[in-house]
Amino acid sequence: MKSKRMDAPWCCPISGKFRMWFVWLLLVCVTAACASSKSTGLYEPLSSQEKKKVLEELKKNWQNYDVHCDGPVSTPGALIFDPKNDDRNLIGYRYNKLSKEENMRTAIVWIEFLVQYDPLLYRISDEEKNFYGYVLIAYHLPVPRRIDQKTLQLPHFESMFYGGGGESD
Repeated sequence: MKSKRMDAPWCCPISGKFRMWFVWLLLVCVTAACASSKSTGLYEPLSSQEKKKVLEELKKNWQNYDVHCDGPVSTPGALIFDPKNDDRNLIGYRYNKLSKEENMRTAIVWIEFLVQYDPLLYRISDEEKNFYGYVLIAYHLPVPRRIDQKTLQLPHFESMFYGGGGESD
C-alpha cells in the first residue's frame, strides 16, 4: 500500500496573486506609518558644532525661553527650551518649569554627562516648518504630539537615574 503524503497548507507554494497582495499591504502600512509621523511635527538633530553654539546661546539668553525639565534638575531626562516671543508652545507631559539659571545649567551638565547615550540637541518644528523650540535629551527623542493648533507636546521621558518625585524651582 502506498503511503499518502500529507502536505500541510503552509508548505504549499505561494501564489503570485497572494504575493502581490502582500507587497501592496506592506507598502500601504509603510506609507501610513510615514504619513502619521509627519503630522506630529519635525525634529532635527543638530550637528556637534551647531549643538555647542546653540547651547551657549541658550545658556546666555535663557530668560528668553520657558525652560522645562523632565525630572529633577539633578537627574534630568530632557530639557525643553520654548521661545517666549512667539505664539507657539513646546511643552512636555509632567515636565517641571525651571525659573533659575543655576538649575537650568545644572540640568544641562547632567544631560551632557550621560555620554554613553549620545546626548543630542533637537530643533523642533511643525509640518509647516514653524519653529517651536529646542530639546536637549540624552537618549532618543520621543515623537512630539499635537495638542492644538499652536502646541506640540513631548511625552514623559525619565532619565535612567530618575527615582521619582519631581523637583522644580
